[in-house]
Amino acid sequence: MSDAKKEKEISRRKFLLGAGAAIAGVALAGGVHNFLRGDGSRSEAAENAEAAKWPVEYKTLDPDIAAERAYQGYKEAG
Repeated sequence: MSDAKKEKEISRRKFLLGAGAAIAGVALAGGVHNFLRGDGSRSEAAENAEAAKWPVEYKTLDPDIAAERAYQGYKEAG
């Protein structure tokens, strides 16, 4: 093999290390985005978690109304 071709070759180990580092970097950047946002906003899930009180009051549901709301919710949001 020529020297130029040997320089262009990459070992499987180097490829996997590079790919793993790239995947970890993308995952880290995606997770850090909300942390660094710094505008003081909170997620809707965090607000709802604080609003819920335990034990939750039991309410009877009308099956027909629940079915219609579920159908409409799926139709709108998928």
